[in-house]
Amino acid sequence: MKPKVVVEVAEFRDREGLEELASRAMKILEESEGDESIEYYAKGCLAMSKTLAKVYSFRWPAKVFVGWIFEDPKTAEEIANIFSNAFTKAEKKWRSINGGRLPLIMIDWEEWMQIYTFSGNPLHPLDIIALRYLRNTRMEKALKQLTRDLAGFFEECGGEVEGGVTENG
Repeated sequence: MKPKVVVEVAEFRDREGLEELASRAMKILEESEGDESIEYYAKGCLAMSKTLAKVYSFRWPAKVFVGWIFEDPKTAEEIANIFSNAFTKAEKKWRSINGGRLPLIMIDWEEWMQIYTFSGNPLHPLDIIALRYLRNTRMEKALKQLTRDLAGFFEECGGEVEGGVTENG
C-alpha cells in the first residue's frame, strides 16, 4: 500500500537566516583548501540558502518525508539529482505559494536524519515529532499523538495552520 499524506507542515524561513547560511557557506568554500568533502558540504549549504521553506510530510502507513521548497527551479533540479544519488529516491513536486508554482524536493526523512545527525546538527522540534510518529503502529494512536504534538508545536512556536487538499502538478 502506497503511503497517503496525512498532514504536511511547512516551516517558512526568514531572509536573514538564509543570508547568514549563504555567507557561512561562502566562507567555508573560501577556506576549504581544495578538500572535496568540505566543498561539497558548502555547496549544499549554499543551495539550501535558496529555499523558502522546509516541509515535513507525515504519511500513513507511518512514513515521514522531508523536503525543501526552492525559489529557483534550476537549483531544485541540481539538489534533486544530488539527493537521488545519495538517497533512495528524491521526489520532485510543485507547490502553489503566493500565486506562483515553486519546486519542492522531498526525500525519506529517516535517510536524511542519518546524514543530518551524523554531521552533528541538532534535532528540530518537528524531527522529534517525526520520531514519535514513526514509533506508532496503530493509525488511531499515531494520529492522536501527531495531533497533540503538532498542537503543542504551534502553541509554543507560533505559526498558522491551514487546512485543505492540494494536488501536485
